[in-house]
Amino acid sequence: MEKEKEGKRVIEKVEKERAEFKKLIIENPNYFGTFPEVKIKPVLPMKANTKYEELRCIGFYPESDLLEAIIDVKLPYGYKGSLCSPGSFEYVRFFIDWNGDGDFTDAGEDVGITSVNVHDIPDGDKVCLDKTKPLSYALTVKIDSKRRVCTSPNLVKVRAILSWDVPPPAGNPNYIPVWGNVVDKWIQIKPANFFLKDIIKVADLKELKLEPEMLDLDIPVSKTEELLPVELKEIYKDEDVPEHRFNLAEIHKVTESVKLDPNLMVKYKLDPMFSKIIENIDVILAEKPNIRYEELHCVGLNYDLDTLVATLKVKLPYGYSGNLCTKGSYEYVAFWAYIWDQIEQMCYWKYLGTSSVNVHDIPNIPPEGLQYAVNLPVSLSNFKDICSKHKVLKIRGILSWQIPPPKNEPNYNPVWGNKVDALIQIKPGTPTDGKQIPFISVVGGMAVESISGNSYTVLPSVIGDGYANGPSVYGGYSALESPFGGVIAICGHISNPPNDPPDDNHKLEYKVQYRKTGDPGWKDITNKFRIWISTWDGVSWSMSHKDQTALAGYYKYEEDLTPPVQQFVEGNVLTQWHTPVAEGDGLYEIRVLLRKLGALPSPGVPADHISSNVVKVKVDNTRPDAEISLDAGPCEFTTPGVKITGKFKATDQHFWYYSILVLPYGPSTNDKFKHRPLPALVYTHGEKPAYPTLPASGITNGTFELDTSGMKPCGYVIYLHVWDRTIVNNHMQGNRNSASVGFCLLEKK
Repeated sequence: MEKEKEGKRVIEKVEKERAEFKKLIIENPNYFGTFPEVKIKPVLPMKANTKYEELRCIGFYPESDLLEAIIDVKLPYGYKGSLCSPGSFEYVRFFIDWNGDGDFTDAGEDVGITSVNVHDIPDGDKVCLDKTKPLSYALTVKIDSKRRVCTSPNLVKVRAILSWDVPPPAGNPNYIPVWGNVVDKWIQIKPANFFLKDIIKVADLKELKLEPEMLDLDIPVSKTEELLPVELKEIYKDEDVPEHRFNLAEIHKVTESVKLDPNLMVKYKLDPMFSKIIENIDVILAEKPNIRYEELHCVGLNYDLDTLVATLKVKLPYGYSGNLCTKGSYEYVAFWAYIWDQIEQMCYWKYLGTSSVNVHDIPNIPPEGLQYAVNLPVSLSNFKDICSKHKVLKIRGILSWQIPPPKNEPNYNPVWGNKVDALIQIKPGTPTDGKQIPFISVVGGMAVESISGNSYTVLPSVIGDGYANGPSVYGGYSALESPFGGVIAICGHISNPPNDPPDDNHKLEYKVQYRKTGDPGWKDITNKFRIWISTWDGVSWSMSHKDQTALAGYYKYEEDLTPPVQQFVEGNVLTQWHTPVAEGDGLYEIRVLLRKLGALPSPGVPADHISSNVVKVKVDNTRPDAEISLDAGPCEFTTPGVKITGKFKATDQHFWYYSILVLPYGPSTNDKFKHRPLPALVYTHGEKPAYPTLPASGITNGTFELDTSGMKPCGYVIYLHVWDRTIVNNHMQGNRNSASVGFCLLEKK
């Protein structure tokens, strides 16, 4: 790798252990001493090397159950190629100790894996930059939280494992990566909310002669109390909480008045009644940020979602305006980008927006504090460029408790909080130059780059186009030559949408289309679906939903990322494609058409329309074949101690894995059950025979043997379950089929 040094071009040598990493561990899995169980002598013991990348922060956004990790990519080389190459991947796997037993090995404690595609990014020109490394990336996993009532705070420990080029193994929380590191932190899970549907049943509505459609059953009915400063003063009387903490809103208002009219200070200083106010005003006017209660640590960019993420630590058990059963308070983070103004020929800070997270007084907070995160979708389309022109931006995040940072003050010093600068690398794409252009970024939970046969694909498939590989964007699962099925979410953006459109007539109109490969015509996707919209008005957040209905095939575009009022569509969903469709399984193309009068003609695109990128996806809604039989015939009657044998078939075009079990469970049941002809892959040791270890089409002539010794006399059923690799309803659950056969064990006479 070349770089400039004192005016001369020098070559940076990437060590063999990095450049040939995968080759070395294939030849010797214990090359670095990370797999001693294979009983092979290590060549170069090395663990948790953070020379090239490092996991720095973990955070959690309770409102949306999003776990965030922010990693730093430190060097301009060592990542297997430039932006125009496939590069390499940084993987993060998350674990949560749900039951608090000190480990992460129980069922459900591996909560998923995510990744980001990284490359060799040369240092290059420093336009609006004082440095060019490290680059900070955010990686996200959406979890299924285990909620409690507000009187019982649910604090859990999270472990995140960063590993370059090799995914951390599933179910192994003690894995130590060669390149990467491990971080443990504590987070707080949002308490359970109660909704109208939790207390009113549809049957009750019918008795009252009300139609369910007349009520919004998703309305929350839990009410939280907002505590007054006088109440907080009493609550904090035994704690060292200053008045300009629990009464910040009022004192800040007075301070702003003093800034506008300094003569007010004379009035306050002459009146003894205002001595306390003067003291607090002086603290605020001093503009010395205080991080006693909270501190912003990391800022990064979610590369696939164009979302800025910031992580912060809440340090104390009190001082946040009430417990979890109250409204509590908010940690605000405002974001700015330092960019070049072509007209003024200078760099300036551009305000991007503000996000927030709700925090509370939580007793028994861990000594190391609780980690929170905020996220802000941002419009980066005007900064994108082709892969040969990498784009790096300096981003500033300012944390301010209870008072949102002013949007016109990038150097704002909060009363409570701090500021952090970071560098982000923008994902390459088609330059928009301020134009409105649609773009599909995620299909079925998978980034387009992870779906084979597309123009930006970096994870190709050996079996054809339209297959997904690697971790999902934030679903927590990892695809393996996977097709799609069920309801497929198609997500993306339209660049430069109208700012604050007054009504639906001023919003952009788009349609989403599909066609099967080989078919000449496109068909509109017109499914009705619901989107969730978050709105930031510069002061507070609100959440609403809208049922998207296609009118003449067109939907209204609801996203508005331009301050001061911003509107975000959760998941960037453009439509939900309901499959199967009449054309059946197979390879499809999908696209988004933006209605734009006067648009330049483009081959295959209707007049007055602009097309997005065309994305290929393989669709498979066919269930696997599952058959099982006993050699002695169905309903065999025998006695304990006899070996029962049989045959099974578990096949599919996209076969994933199968399982066989005996019900009811009993002594010496599952541990005596063996699969043939694969004796090494038996469930008694926890293994799950799966593709690609098993044949691609599955098992056509499998045999099994069940030793009934020790089993109680009873009627039993042997179940065969078979899954394929389809991403169904945006999750890696697979299409499934089952078969069963029964037998009876009788008392010995």
